[in-house]
Amino acid sequence: MKQTLAILTIGVVPVSEILPLLTDHISEEQIKTFSLLGNLSYGEVMEEFSPSPDEEQLLTLLTGNVLAYVGKQKVERALQSVIEVLDNQGFDVILLMSTHRLANLSVRKGILLEPERIIPPLVASIVDGHQVGIILPVPEMMKYQNKKWELLPIEPLYELANPVHGTEQDLIDAGKKLVESGADVLVLDCLGFHQKHRDLLQKSLDVPVLLSNVLIARLASELLA
Repeated sequence: MKQTLAILTIGVVPVSEILPLLTDHISEEQIKTFSLLGNLSYGEVMEEFSPSPDEEQLLTLLTGNVLAYVGKQKVERALQSVIEVLDNQGFDVILLMSTHRLANLSVRKGILLEPERIIPPLVASIVDGHQVGIILPVPEMMKYQNKKWELLPIEPLYELANPVHGTEQDLIDAGKKLVESGADVLVLDCLGFHQKHRDLLQKSLDVPVLLSNVLIARLASELLA
């Protein structure tokens, strides 16, 4: 039986960018994409997922390139319901494309890949002893970073460059600032960054650049081989 992959996102993510990394091992017909909020309007999302007063918030990109805060617990419950459906439909691997650390997600039969559980320890093992510079898309994500990268032996440096609204020069400038501050490995840690951004930085700055999308896609492809 051919193995199948479900790619699940919270908001709008350009999933097509990672498909070439997967199709060496699995045909595109065996890959299905699903989005919890990506097909809803801002009003529809707020009606169902707006944060309660005491609820932790998640930042996500909605249709029309609109950023919105949604309730973490509401999203987790909705995602688990979708994951259970996909698991029952027989998908071998469910890849959750999210930069948030989520709780209470599980499958009974397939394999669930959560980048936020995999990427930080993987990066820490790759860059052992090096100063990491991390490029983020928006300042609102900064408050989540200390806990996310606590496994790095050296505290990382941060700069901002937005892959959706920014320019290539913004990205190069952010990378230059990190390198000038001592970073010798860069990490593009946003689902909006893709291979073209990685290639641009490596060519411009001549330093290794890790791309979260590539790392998790290659892991998924190995599981489907």
